[in-house]
Amino acid sequence: MRGSALNLSLVVPAFNEAPRLTETAVRLADAVAGGMIDPSSTELIVVDDGSTDGTAWVAQRLLAPTFFRMQVLRLPQNSGKGAAVRAGAAAATAPIIAFTDTDMSVDPTQIPLLLAGVRGADVVIGSRSMSDSFVECDSVHRVVMGRAFNLLVTTLTDIGFRDTQCGFKAFRTPVARLLFHLMVVDRFAFDVEILYLAQQLGMQISEVPVQWRESENSKVRPLSDSVSMVLDVLRLRFRKSLPPIPALVVTPDSSKRGSRRPPALTRAFSAFRQTDPLLPLARGRALLLLPLCTPTEVDGTALRIGKSSSNVMVRKRLISGTELMDMMPLSWSTGVSGQTDDVRDVGSPFPERRGTNGITHRVGNILRVDQEPVCSLEI
Repeated sequence: MRGSALNLSLVVPAFNEAPRLTETAVRLADAVAGGMIDPSSTELIVVDDGSTDGTAWVAQRLLAPTFFRMQVLRLPQNSGKGAAVRAGAAAATAPIIAFTDTDMSVDPTQIPLLLAGVRGADVVIGSRSMSDSFVECDSVHRVVMGRAFNLLVTTLTDIGFRDTQCGFKAFRTPVARLLFHLMVVDRFAFDVEILYLAQQLGMQISEVPVQWRESENSKVRPLSDSVSMVLDVLRLRFRKSLPPIPALVVTPDSSKRGSRRPPALTRAFSAFRQTDPLLPLARGRALLLLPLCTPTEVDGTALRIGKSSSNVMVRKRLISGTELMDMMPLSWSTGVSGQTDDVRDVGSPFPERRGTNGITHRVGNILRVDQEPVCSLEI
């Protein structure tokens, strides 16, 4: 059972949720008992977003008995739901990533709906606005705030979805890693940015109906959060550039006698971490994008691929947002399995992207590569 291949990385962001985790554990255990979640093929990733109430330790104690494949990550300070989900996406190892709120407003027994949707799409979002959805909410201010925000989002971004904020979404893992790498919004409006980026990149997005029940003690603050979300959407509307993406160009070395490009690349592919986006290039080459990877991880991946075959050359590059748009559509690979059960302290996945204005961005050449322009790749 413990050797089963991973199918799903389920990310649960949490901020000061220790009192609520008992109910969370019960809901997840019920979903497992009902056959809606398979713990042998599901990796649970709880991201403690700088909590001060022992959320990480409570999560480990209550959830580990059900999910032996479990990670608990701790951000050093409260950074926002978007930052927490990004950290979870960076740690995920399954071919599909889903995230859900700790309050389980959408019952986890509905996770199979997300998984079914990913079979035909890159991104799947739970929507409370579909005709088959059921919504139970007594907060008039929350309904009004949601409708006004959705109208603003439609006006400024042309996303076209009536419910961007439901905390119940799933992605193909290479897609998720790319989107969360490019994302700069850390708090509640990060959902809008993810969908905005997905549409810009030509990804397939589908909606599924949900049964949603408003939870008690919601962390949403109607006034301050509304202002913050509006400002974040405005930043998206007028943002001019995307963070560059670290990448590896893998080229068959035709200068070596007896080398043949297809076998050489085939051997190299076995060393790829298959949760990252892969793009074929001209002349039998391949471009492996490494979103959400630190410079050390990029170096390690390059070394591993180089060792896998003596007939390939590996070069590091930074891919700009403009070039990424020109490369569409990308070829998304599938995931590999992994297992961990420890509680780890983690910093920001991209400390070099953290700006003083609270918006994440990448500065400088973080890969320390040569200055040959990426456009020379002859894509």
